[in-house]
Amino acid sequence: MALNPQDVDEMHETTKKLLELWMRTKLVFLKAFSGEPITQEHENAYLQLKSEISRLYRVISDKLTPGLMFDGDKMLEMLKNAVTMEHLQRQSPAERSNLISAWHRIYIRMTRTLGALEVMQSGYYPHLHRALLTGKGAGKGKGRWGRSAKKAA
Repeated sequence: MALNPQDVDEMHETTKKLLELWMRTKLVFLKAFSGEPITQEHENAYLQLKSEISRLYRVISDKLTPGLMFDGDKMLEMLKNAVTMEHLQRQSPAERSNLISAWHRIYIRMTRTLGALEVMQSGYYPHLHRALLTGKGAGKGKGRWGRSAKKAA
């Protein structure tokens, strides 16, 4: 499926919001790992955070092309397994380390996706998408506007 500029803008905004929520998730993990008391308000906020992440991922998951995927399914699986902050607090140091490592891998992939969407917003699209967007051949040896590089010089 080719992406049009409107799709790219929408996915950029949604991915940016998702990344912000994902960064808040790490703060929740660190709070749970700190050993400080967890209140019901903390638990409710964590549940809302998980719900919002799930909702936003569902919004964009069908639109993400293979080159823009960022392991969203692993992200949702991680949140499903991290049931409550109290549950997180009871995890062993090894489990905590694995959780933070997995969080970080997803974070890196999501920032790559956001960066790719920002590049696409500036007007660059991979050649397969460009050909569909412009209606011009973006074949081998063609420049940005479908002209041969030799003719453009």
